Amino acid sequence: MSRTVKSTIKARLLGTMTAALIASLTTLGFAAPAEAATAPVGVGAAQEIRNQHSSMCLDDFDFVTQPGAEVRQWSCSEASNQRWQIRDLGTGYAEIKNVFSNLCLDDYNFGTTPGAEVRQWTCTGAPNQQWQITDVGGGSSQILNRHSNLCLDDRDFAQTDGAAIQQWTCTGSKVQRWSITDPTVQKMTYALVRSANPSADELDAYARITDAMDRAVARYNRLSNIDRFYTVYYVPGVPTADANPNGTIRFGADRGYMQEGTALHELSHTVGVGYDAFVDRCQNNGWTSALPLLRTWDGPTATINCGGGHMWPYGLNYNPEYTELGFERHVKLVQSMLSDGM
Repeated sequence: MSRTVKSTIKARLLGTMTAALIASLTTLGFAAPAEAATAPVGVGAAQEIRNQHSSMCLDDFDFVTQPGAEVRQWSCSEASNQRWQIRDLGTGYAEIKNVFSNLCLDDYNFGTTPGAEVRQWTCTGAPNQQWQITDVGGGSSQILNRHSNLCLDDRDFAQTDGAAIQQWTCTGSKVQRWSITDPTVQKMTYALVRSANPSADELDAYARITDAMDRAVARYNRLSNIDRFYTVYYVPGVPTADANPNGTIRFGADRGYMQEGTALHELSHTVGVGYDAFVDRCQNNGWTSALPLLRTWDGPTATINCGGGHMWPYGLNYNPEYTELGFERHVKLVQSMLSDGM
């Protein structure tokens, strides 16, 4: 909704006056008895704020640095416009400031109705820039504005770059759950088991497998919420490569499979592709998030196909699928399947 500068300034002046009145009453002794404040979750100098449903990051849209700058969600990139300084105010609330714009996350125009906008504004310390960040389990947090008493929300359950962020009545839904972490600390990690005295064949295989796994793990860390450790083996007798939900991945001697596409494919099996919950959702049209995401890419008639423990499209089952676009969509689709309960 468009706003004139005049109406925006008026709303901000009214909001500031209200905050000042509350402060005056507190000074005169009319404040409620003090309660112990619970410290906000995720405090840090350069945090990433990732939505549980979309696995996309809170983003200073278009790298804008002027008050009123939009906040949207975008594929996580670890760029400075997706990094946020979260400062404990000592009251149970936090200030959330964008590292690139140096502006604060703001309940725009002091809105109090569901659908209220969230933007960035010059930091003032006003209640509409104070956020209660509460642990809701599973590595996620709820982010509630002090002024509006509404929660930060992925509007319309969107999963596409540039989708809007809003405030909404708190429901506990996955669109209101946010993972707040330092993106330089990798969530998905692995170790390659090596021989004590490796042969030339093993040394060559180790180098190729390491390159493949490094690329795949980095992509999953950037685009997914998965937090897991993997053990990787070079086993020449394995025909191609295989994986197990227990977190083990094995590469065979065929160098053609020692590449990122294979590693991404096997990682998807470790988190459920091909197993019971995956099969159940395939058979019962249970992809409430993954199918709409696929259709934003491939059109309204696109469908997720399942068979033989695999999926397609974007299952990375064959070399022709090994493209940058295919890799990105594969990880996003797997993350969306996890959001659906795979």
